[in-house]
Amino acid sequence: MTITQLLSSARRRYNSVNDSFFADEELINMFYDACLDFARTTLCIERVYSTSTVASQQEYSYPTSAIAIKRIQYDGKKLQPINMRQDDSITGLNQSTTSTGTPQYYFIFNETIYLRPIPAAVGTLKIWSYNEAQELTASSSIEIPTQFHLDLVDYVASEMAAKDLNFTTAKYYLEKWERRKVEAKKWTQKKKRTDGFGAVMDEETSVETYLGVI
Repeated sequence: MTITQLLSSARRRYNSVNDSFFADEELINMFYDACLDFARTTLCIERVYSTSTVASQQEYSYPTSAIAIKRIQYDGKKLQPINMRQDDSITGLNQSTTSTGTPQYYFIFNETIYLRPIPAAVGTLKIWSYNEAQELTASSSIEIPTQFHLDLVDYVASEMAAKDLNFTTAKYYLEKWERRKVEAKKWTQKKKRTDGFGAVMDEETSVETYLGVI
């Protein structure tokens, strides 16, 4: 759905068509707030980023608007996520080491990605991430999957009712919104398992390094 269609839907749902009490810009901000909340809860916005590494440079910026990292590859090979304690094990408690090579591990701190070993040459860093929604304007496309667009209207209807001091109606739509997010989160997780059976992978079938199971 377009922004215009969503605005019309929200006004009809709250029975406020042609009501100047709710400006379009204000409603668009409400939809943006709904998109941010929905994306944080369901992790439904997925993106893949690629950047080039620099020889002897360990630190790389977190992707813009990323909420969480799903996977990182260096020249097509998966990097294993580690924590700082494991990094200390690799460096012999000398985190400032400038030893270079082909990266095999990474850790994240302050939205910065640290590679270990530090790249010895130019390579391709590919990052899979879950992202927040981009800010909305009257001409924006909604990044939330289309099957959830009408769910966003529940949040906006709740905010409209609250502004109108209609707190009973606001509570009704807010509770409906919270239920929709739970259902959408379950659906998003289920979608990732549609090409196979859901199962827990045991250690014997997992890829493992000396730092543990990948």
